[in-house]
Amino acid sequence: MSEERRDLAALAALSAAALASRLWFRIDHDEDIDALRFALGVERFDVASLRPHAPYYPVFIAAAKGLALLGAAPRAALALVSAASGAAAVAFTALLAREVAGRRAAAFAGILALASPFLWLSSEKLLSDMAGAAVTTAALWLCARGRRLRRAAEAAEAGIAAREASAARARTAALVLLGVGLGVRLSYFPFALACLAVIARSEGGRLAWLARGRDLATGALAWLVPLVLIATPRDLVATTWVQGLGHFTRWGGTAITVSSPADRLHGVVWGIWANGLGGAWPDAPAARWLGAPILLALLAAAALRAAPLRRAARAARDQPELFASALAYFVWALLGQNIAFKPRHWLPLVPLLIVALAAGAAALSSAFLPAAAARGRALRSAAPAALVAALAAQWLADAIALARQHRAPSPAAAIVGFLRDAGAEQRPVLTRDLDRMILEGAPGRRPVRVRGDDELVRAVEQAGPGGALITSEALSPAARDALAGRGYAISIRFARPRSRYVDALWSDLALLEALPAGSPAGRPLPRSPRGAPAG
Repeated sequence: MSEERRDLAALAALSAAALASRLWFRIDHDEDIDALRFALGVERFDVASLRPHAPYYPVFIAAAKGLALLGAAPRAALALVSAASGAAAVAFTALLAREVAGRRAAAFAGILALASPFLWLSSEKLLSDMAGAAVTTAALWLCARGRRLRRAAEAAEAGIAAREASAARARTAALVLLGVGLGVRLSYFPFALACLAVIARSEGGRLAWLARGRDLATGALAWLVPLVLIATPRDLVATTWVQGLGHFTRWGGTAITVSSPADRLHGVVWGIWANGLGGAWPDAPAARWLGAPILLALLAAAALRAAPLRRAARAARDQPELFASALAYFVWALLGQNIAFKPRHWLPLVPLLIVALAAGAAALSSAFLPAAAARGRALRSAAPAALVAALAAQWLADAIALARQHRAPSPAAAIVGFLRDAGAEQRPVLTRDLDRMILEGAPGRRPVRVRGDDELVRAVEQAGPGGALITSEALSPAARDALAGRGYAISIRFARPRSRYVDALWSDLALLEALPAGSPAGRPLPRSPRGAPAG
């Protein structure tokens, strides 16, 4: 069997293993309000009713709707799309590593991507993140392939025109795919803009900008035109404006709504290291401390591979799309995304980090181990593979443990299930973010959305002698003190916490009970996740 066929067989086996592992632990419940809106959008797409919320993710919804037409339930369709996207992300991570650092790095990257806890868990979510990351990684692979073909054309003495044409087609395909990807996950737009700028600048001239802008627009128009035809322009503009304004000014977790530099820096370190790379952290699984030295060693090898600065500059020149888009997205996520409380916003950078780890491991083979004698060559070949295998084994055990936890209902879903099964009750359920979930999942209940402390305290007082139920994300310390000052006792009615490495934002969400003086007091109020915003 030729080398190319062996590589294709290995890639197919890797993809099949990734798909099977992701489907093995798939879920069929709404973990949060975003997942619920995606499921509602698969049932009936409606912009004005936030089915789903802006920016509506039309390509992601269309893929799930296609599976639904074949007989899959809405949540099963979403699970299938996410699982398939997760498998594709693993395959394209390996392909990207091959373009950047060769066959050995591709094997390392494929193994690490398959075992990555963050990529695995993200593939289980009924959200668009994994699909968006898969599209982005595929486009970056096309960019890297285009660069390699272009360098080959410059170095060749024959067949230059054919290689140049192949490189141009790869760049065109990358930009069209990135345009389509905007309909999967619009918040990944920095990758599209950065790749457009780098490719157009390298080709030079105004015509290049127009041609490459046309490529990106072609991909975007493929979903934007149907979206405008399905949803009236008035609804699109009005709903998008309200949602966009709210995201940046009230609930989105941007640098405007979460302005603390300490919180945002914590979100960078905890999000990338402890989540994206599965690194050790005080409240993370203890086994991560075994893998941490290996992870640090591979990161150091990746850094040394780029040192000194002239090598880093050369790497940036060799693959400018990768460096520019990663930097652009990092800045955007740092300022415009809820990275303080939602590490999933770092997801599209994780395949690139895995490629860096794989490249570092491959570099160990030639740069840092003795090359003399057969024994030295064998050690040089085996040691990096052993490091990668050890880290992958630790990641795999961690991923399986997290995926098993993920199959249980999230704290929010568990609360909705409790309200649904607890029987009819007239007391209101005061909440900041779970009203739509309660309406859909526990239709006999009466959720009341409160937007501030004063509104919540008034609603509790208006509930009468029977008191009220409160979801803990709506109850700030100031509101609890105000209720205590009015003689209300607050206790836990229901709680089913889950690891924050599975539910980063609402891991300890609870249903509370506020009763006026004279009623039995419950247990102490659980600690809420640092007053985290819902966006």
